[in-house]
Amino acid sequence: MRKLYIFDFDGTLANTFHQSALAYNQALKQHKQPIKHENIEEINFEEFIENMTHDEEILQTYTDIYQNQNMKNTKAYPKIHQTLKKLQNQENTTLTICSNRQQQQLEALTQQIFPDINFTQIIGYQENQPYKPDPQMIQKILDKYPQYNKNEIIYIGDRNTDIQTAKNANLDLALVTWGQGNTEAYNDKYPIKIVEKPEQLLEL
Repeated sequence: MRKLYIFDFDGTLANTFHQSALAYNQALKQHKQPIKHENIEEINFEEFIENMTHDEEILQTYTDIYQNQNMKNTKAYPKIHQTLKKLQNQENTTLTICSNRQQQQLEALTQQIFPDINFTQIIGYQENQPYKPDPQMIQKILDKYPQYNKNEIIYIGDRNTDIQTAKNANLDLALVTWGQGNTEAYNDKYPIKIVEKPEQLLEL
């Protein structure tokens, strides 16, 4: 039985992509750059991330815009909230989050979207620490709960970066299909389960 659940955030718990794309388009406008993502529904996620991280100045503008946006387009995926409530009501179950999103943003969004879910650890990016797939962020959670053995821990993400993160941390992985994953990720042999519906997380 899994007792310690470590969730990725963007693409796993919450759909933040639309909000991110809107903020990035605004950042491009401010820097007098052509908008690359006119039709948000057709954006390739991997290309989007690559473009976003290419220019540090635009990335900082994006971050400032994103932090001050009305987050009305940022929501939990359907049935995720109900599933989390069922998980936290199970005996001896611990829910945590590990995300590359900046710590302050991550805490604010988690409180906004999941105010009644008890995530006992929320680990986001902080200055001068490596991003996932480096396992350092996840290790902070593992150090907090040394009582759990490997078979009691599950990491839950949505794309290739999460597969590599789980490998680097030597953790079992469940990969969800409602986020920004792709066929390559879903066909990878490392995940112990491909999760197509949130309620299937209860089967872990």
